[in-house]
Amino acid sequence: MKSSVLRLRSGALKTRVLAVGLLSLGLCQGGAETRSDEFRVAPLTAEEQRGLSAIEASEVLSTISFLAADEMAGRDTPSVELNIAAAYVAARFRGAGLAGLGPDGSFYQTHELVQYGPPEGTVRLQQGSEMLAVTGAVFGGDTEAQVRGPVTTEMTGPGVKGAVVVIEEPALPPQAVGNASAVTVTLARRVLPLVAQGAAAVLIRVRPDSPLPEALELMRDRPLTLPAQLQVTIPVVLMPAESALQGEVELTVPARTAVVSAVRNVVAILRGSDAKLSDEAILFSAHLDHIGRLSGDRGGDTINNGADDNATGVTAVVTLADAYAALPVRPARSVIFMTFWGEEKGLLGSKFYCDSPLWPLDRTVANINIEMIGRPEAGAEEKMWGTGWTRSTLGQQLAAGAARVGVEVFHREDVSEMLYARSDNYSFVQKGVIAHSFSAGSLHSDYHQPTDEYTRLNVAHMARVIEGLFAGSLPLARGEMTPVATAK
Repeated sequence: MKSSVLRLRSGALKTRVLAVGLLSLGLCQGGAETRSDEFRVAPLTAEEQRGLSAIEASEVLSTISFLAADEMAGRDTPSVELNIAAAYVAARFRGAGLAGLGPDGSFYQTHELVQYGPPEGTVRLQQGSEMLAVTGAVFGGDTEAQVRGPVTTEMTGPGVKGAVVVIEEPALPPQAVGNASAVTVTLARRVLPLVAQGAAAVLIRVRPDSPLPEALELMRDRPLTLPAQLQVTIPVVLMPAESALQGEVELTVPARTAVVSAVRNVVAILRGSDAKLSDEAILFSAHLDHIGRLSGDRGGDTINNGADDNATGVTAVVTLADAYAALPVRPARSVIFMTFWGEEKGLLGSKFYCDSPLWPLDRTVANINIEMIGRPEAGAEEKMWGTGWTRSTLGQQLAAGAARVGVEVFHREDVSEMLYARSDNYSFVQKGVIAHSFSAGSLHSDYHQPTDEYTRLNVAHMARVIEGLFAGSLPLARGEMTPVATAK
């Protein structure tokens, strides 16, 4: 999950639960109907209980321990390990008897991802007849750049346009030291205001003890995926702090390096049984990627396993696929199961899918995206909350169905709206699809750390939440409920 959410307060969890949860035990034991606001849900049928029985804690543990193993090296985008994880998910879909929704019936939607690294080769900085020392180029364009222009230390104003702007070395945040990605983002954000004003190039003065030259070497070893808004395509060059500059300079910088890799969304479908409603689909999703290894020579555990974020969500998706496939009678609507690459790089895999959908978006009834369901706080077991709760009726409808198995789905008022745009559901929202993320935990201290290991997950809680997702979504899949958009 891409977020800055505060830890859940246990008091809030205990008090902000929908009243529907209080009815759940009576429903399961006595067979009465459950009501969440205006939504009424019939008890699970015997056939649906068979699907529910496919959700077992032992299988959940088996799945999560594979996806979050050290051998998966944190499932970075792109990486061999992410490809292995994608193959595993495809195998699970195939084994459940689902059909591939990709081209020619495959389980993959493949994209060629281009990553960029610093320019390689000789950087030349010349003032008059004198060649000046440089440390190397951080950014460059797609072709060799030759810049001639006046030197300025101005940061704003008309003097920036067309000039070679000289700036002092920016301070790096603590988390950026030895982290090529964080250094690149820090420098990009420092330079982009100058780019917007039309600067021709930027020279960064670096101190003798600067960490930037070492970071530059890390950047060369590890090309990065940056969102479009952080792409810098003018020359940005490191130079010794003591260099004297004035007047006009000439700068030559080679083209930036580019690496092309294949990345895959994994997608499968259980086609609906109703002649008309099967043209509509409910789409379950989760992001398969995480952030890989810590960069640099740090010693100790450097693998960001991403167990909770978001191997738990992927485990839910493949387990739900098993449960739906176990139904003796397929639901009326089609059900799609999908995992995305590149969420941690800016929701890239889901954006790619929504720009090139394999199922019509106007016939996608809802996207139920699953994020971080493995680490409940004390007293919060068997509960989950949805983002953007007030944007549609989906959360309340899931709550009504999930209550039948004793799982509570509630409105987390303090972060629901803030996190609405922080995960893959938002790629669908931007295309007009009702889409929300559902979580069953908090932003714990192991978030985006090597300590996010599967051994720290509450597997029994995960299995119960997946049961809630299954029971909650069945009325939608059967065509008995259709979520509608609402005002904020």
